Amino acid sequence: MERVRINGRRYSDPDVVALIRSNGRAIDPQQEVVRKARELNQQLRDLGEVPDPRRRLEILASLAGVKVAPMDGPGVGKSGREALVYQNSDGSSRAYYDPNNSEGRVNFSIAHEIVHTFFPNSGGARFRSMVADDSKEANELEMLCHRGAAELLMPIEEFSEELRGEMGLAPVRRLCERFGSSYEATVYRLATAYPGLAVAGLLRFRHRLEDARRLAFRNQRSLFGEDGQGIVPPPKLRRQSLYLSEDAGPDYTIPWNKSFDELSCVYRAAAKLEVRSNREQLPNKSADFGAIEAIRAPYQKPENEPGFPDVLFLWWR
Repeated sequence: MERVRINGRRYSDPDVVALIRSNGRAIDPQQEVVRKARELNQQLRDLGEVPDPRRRLEILASLAGVKVAPMDGPGVGKSGREALVYQNSDGSSRAYYDPNNSEGRVNFSIAHEIVHTFFPNSGGARFRSMVADDSKEANELEMLCHRGAAELLMPIEEFSEELRGEMGLAPVRRLCERFGSSYEATVYRLATAYPGLAVAGLLRFRHRLEDARRLAFRNQRSLFGEDGQGIVPPPKLRRQSLYLSEDAGPDYTIPWNKSFDELSCVYRAAAKLEVRSNREQLPNKSADFGAIEAIRAPYQKPENEPGFPDVLFLWWR
């Protein structure tokens, strides 16, 4: 399996590597998907203003050669698939989305499927899953599609204009209404659009991997009437998904499953449904202090235990 390293990131997905090699020289895939998304947005601007977010995406899809339609049939909403895209024999593509999801999630899914067409080897069916970020590192192709989707749904020019220099969680609801985006996607976009150092992400209560294995083994022994040995510490808020501004280099990356300090405001956000803020360091290689705001994520996985909600955070300086 070929592995390519560009700007501190390693890629091995064949579709991503094909994009990296597509111009006769190695190109940064993150920069390339953003460039292609901005180019598509400019084509739409040249046609005139389209204020409705869904209509914007339908036109963007058409410009990219993608026909968009809702899924139908008795299995819709039961498979965990938010959307899928596949290529026709004539080179055009079809994208289907689950109409049972919220407006913001549907809009992001459509944008995500459009970005799949940016990759040279994008033939065949591709699925966007509601649990795509649950692996140790989410599929690199999917994360690149997330980045391009945010650019399509919340173009940097219009997003910055609507933001009017604000930073933090206060304007998120207004931005969601303006761009037809979900709360989570908008928080992440605040980081990626920030003209400085910014990091945003989702935190989830989890044990360390070795503690999770010990706990599973102890629970298994208890089924046979044997007492478990050793005390497993309670779960901590650990890094799930992560989004960085363009100026935030590798030192600002938080390793997957890295826990936040117990004194961080993210734990106060988990305990009460309101924005919590502080000035803190992040659990990464950077020693920088910055402003941080955190709130319970609006979307919670059904299996989350009471008292252990997922938390969104936004850090900047």
